[in-house]
Amino acid sequence: MPLFSYRCNECDAEFELLLARFDSPAECPKCGATDLVRNPSRIGAISSGSSCAMKSSCPAAGGCCCGGACAGKH
Repeated sequence: MPLFSYRCNECDAEFELLLARFDSPAECPKCGATDLVRNPSRIGAISSGSSCAMKSSCPAAGGCCCGGACAGKH
């Protein structure tokens, strides 16, 4: 199930929801409103660039902070 980040237009709360599908209805956990703005995924923002935003976090041996999206280019 994908994790989505939202901001509520009613109370300005920012939160993440684990939803079954992209088009699943979402509701603000603070005020119950359904007038929400879906924010870009933090994971997508990190992996879509040409290099990792957290270069110092990548270990020399093992995994990468980008989930492999950088292919070790840094």
